[in-house]
Amino acid sequence: MKSFSHFLIFTLVTTLCFTACKKDEPEPIPASYPKKQLIEEFTGQGCGYCPYGMDCIREYIANDTNWVLVLHHYGYQADHFSVAGSKTVTKALKVSGAPSMCINRKKVNIGSGSSLVFQPADLETTSKAQFDATTYASIKIDNSYNAGSRQLTVKVSGAICTTEHPELMLTVLVKESGMIDTQADYMYTFEGWKEFRHTNAVRAFLSDAQGDAISITDQRYSTEYTVTLEDEWVAENCMVVAFLTEDFRPVIQAEQKPVVAGTQGGANIQHGGITPVPVPDYYPEPGATKAPSDYSGAEADTMTYSLASYQNGENVRYWTLMTYNSSHTVKVGSNTCVPFAYLYLITESSASSIPTGTYELNLSGEPGSAFAGYRDDENQQLGGSTFYYTGKSYFDQGYLDPKAQWLIADGSITVTETGWELIGHARNGSDIHLVGNTAIKHSSNAPAKLPRP
Repeated sequence: MKSFSHFLIFTLVTTLCFTACKKDEPEPIPASYPKKQLIEEFTGQGCGYCPYGMDCIREYIANDTNWVLVLHHYGYQADHFSVAGSKTVTKALKVSGAPSMCINRKKVNIGSGSSLVFQPADLETTSKAQFDATTYASIKIDNSYNAGSRQLTVKVSGAICTTEHPELMLTVLVKESGMIDTQADYMYTFEGWKEFRHTNAVRAFLSDAQGDAISITDQRYSTEYTVTLEDEWVAENCMVVAFLTEDFRPVIQAEQKPVVAGTQGGANIQHGGITPVPVPDYYPEPGATKAPSDYSGAEADTMTYSLASYQNGENVRYWTLMTYNSSHTVKVGSNTCVPFAYLYLITESSASSIPTGTYELNLSGEPGSAFAGYRDDENQQLGGSTFYYTGKSYFDQGYLDPKAQWLIADGSITVTETGWELIGHARNGSDIHLVGNTAIKHSSNAPAKLPRP
């Protein structure tokens, strides 16, 4: 009886030990893992065609969870969402403009060619069949977030199916969606700039921007990162993104996971404009109800030059009035800006100066008409009628870089011997009133740079 009891105890202990040991054993490593594709878009708040580029990407991936999307706010110019790590990535991939993108940091077949970095509009010629459905590595993300301290601890682990592979690098970052800020938009609105809901923007790199080398033991790896989220970041709209690369490229696996458990990490937020400009902080004066309002006092910053040209088969002369007022700065979003305009008056080619009179704003290009905006010198075409704001920092450097624009729907320019005045309306209904209180000066050449005020 004693021996039988000992046998039962031995059997029970052995069974428990075997079960516990089996439970602690890691999952077997399969021959391959399903692969998630990484899209990196290079964008910027000042890139007027980037909203369209984002739409091309969204249409291409169609909310497929097997695609991980990251937006680097570099490639055009730095803005409110730019981080140093994105600049590093942009330079390493030789990105030269925006909107541009890459998939898995690997050359992609586009139409009849291939490219590492390309425009999102090219996605319509890009077949998804060329991307591997499986890969030899896995990624698992475990996030622990303390809402009180806003400290986030990230554990990234995974397995490697093969021992034959190049050196692997792990990149880990935090991205956020839902931020409302300005965005240039030249495709969907005529206002130029508008308030915009941004998504998938890189907020911080937890690893080195070009990746950290991982230590692999028994074909497995695990590493941990800690970061404190900035106060303005909405934790519920943030995700951790992790991806493995062979050296810096290509990407062999990607994964993402919400910072806060039980949330979607901003995956449910769609990018897009929410309020066309102007909005209250775009108005030149506090409490103003019309924009761009009065531009009186511009005479100190006014110059003109003439340019002979052909339009509609007729020999006409364009008198180009460039006007700006450096003392009348306004806020466009968070940018301090200087208002300026190019006003084109069109006369007979024989005119030696701008005749007095009223010039109706239109795009006819006929003598006696006028328009504000730009002219395509190469194709001899008239552009849209616009009034601009330029960043004060660019103005101080001697350049005009539009930060906001109102398209002029109607109006006229009246020229007298002692000054000029433009009265009109923007397409959004705002009044436009530009005034110069001294006679227009005449010059024969356009300046290479903006003259100093």
